Amino acid sequence: MKENFSEKGYINHMALTGHTIIGTVLFAAYGLELFKGARTPGYFAVFSLLCLVPVIAEWLLYRKNPEDGKIMYIMGVGYGVLYMFAIYTTNSLLTCTYAFPMFMVIVLYMNVRFCLLSGGWVFLGNVICVVRDFATTGYAPKEIADVEIRLAAVLVTAAFMVLATVAVKKVNSVKMEKIGLQTREAKEAAGQVLSASGHMITDIERVAERMGTLGESMEQIKTSMNEISAGSLESADAISRQTQRTETIQQHIGSVKDTTAGIEENMRETARRVETGRQQMETLGRQVSDSAAASHRMQERMKELDANAQQMNTIIETITSVANSTGMLALNASIEASRAGEAGRGFAVVASEISALAKQTKTASANITGLIRRISEALFEVASAVDVVTENNEANAQSTRAVTENFLGIAQGTEAVGRQTGALMSAVESLALANADIVENIQTISAITEEVSAHAGETCSACEENAALVDSVTGMVYGLNSEAKKLQVHP
Repeated sequence: MKENFSEKGYINHMALTGHTIIGTVLFAAYGLELFKGARTPGYFAVFSLLCLVPVIAEWLLYRKNPEDGKIMYIMGVGYGVLYMFAIYTTNSLLTCTYAFPMFMVIVLYMNVRFCLLSGGWVFLGNVICVVRDFATTGYAPKEIADVEIRLAAVLVTAAFMVLATVAVKKVNSVKMEKIGLQTREAKEAAGQVLSASGHMITDIERVAERMGTLGESMEQIKTSMNEISAGSLESADAISRQTQRTETIQQHIGSVKDTTAGIEENMRETARRVETGRQQMETLGRQVSDSAAASHRMQERMKELDANAQQMNTIIETITSVANSTGMLALNASIEASRAGEAGRGFAVVASEISALAKQTKTASANITGLIRRISEALFEVASAVDVVTENNEANAQSTRAVTENFLGIAQGTEAVGRQTGALMSAVESLALANADIVENIQTISAITEEVSAHAGETCSACEENAALVDSVTGMVYGLNSEAKKLQVHP
């Protein structure tokens, strides 16, 4: 709940809200009556003033002071006047029910006197209205029952409003008595807390004394720990010396590693040279094979050139024979032509022979051309083969020199491996001497460790005393726990 909560302000706010709702509903209802023509504008204006003015005045007072007590009376008087105006200016018996919602709002204030005045005022007003109507116009026999119900309903509602107020005030009174009883119980519990606190203070003082003893024990532990610290310093010196020796060993190990690395590098270089020599020998073998194949091809091409030359000779002989025959035919054709004169029959035969010989000559010339081309290609391949043989021979010479140099490098690498192996043996001897120093230093560390163990025994005794003190403090804590249980307040 908020710290600035006000009960009177909250009740005023809720009552004002209820009054506003009632006034709004009545204003709307009579506005509807005016619209239907059942009410005159003057009547509606008076009713509106009586309905809305008290509500506006109440809200203005609430804004100035939410706890203002005059709001309740303005509400009662204002609505009472409105109610009387409504029941005296209407012919409907149900108008009396306008009081019922306001009774519910008035109950919020829990003021019995105000409820009695409001209920009595409403009931008295209804009685006067009934008497007035009876004296002026009278009631039909069937209306008398309605009038009785009207008066009974108003009276019963007012009575129950008063009873509800009385009952709620009684309940609140009982609750206040319970709160007072709980307050007294809380005071008694606070007294118990103070008493238990006194016992706790005494126990705490005893704990403080025990803690003083514990402090003395801790001083003993501190002395023992100082001795342990001194022993630790000696151990640290020995360890420092051992560290120096270890560094020396590490240096020797570094030398061994460097020497080993050099050996490994030389071995890799030797292996690389051997592999290179092997590859060069393989290359030399392939080059020799290529030279042999080229020589073989050159021999075959030379044979082909020989055969082609023979064919060329044959063709040349054919061409020679054709040429001779052509000459003879030409001579005969000349003779026949001179004899025949204009006849010229023999000339046709000669001409045909000459044409055939010409074709043979053309064919032979083509064959000669093809043979010459093949001879040229063969000669080109022979030249290429000769070039390959020459290049392979030069490469063989270079590979042979490279193999010789590689094997020389292998020999040099082997010598280097021997020298580095000697250096490795020297480093191992130095490492053996360093290990002897390590053994001596370890013996020194062992003696110091025994001394530290003796100091640790003293520390253990002091820890046993501390354990006893802890048990004692634990018992006191249990006592404090029992006293704390007394502080619990049972409902």
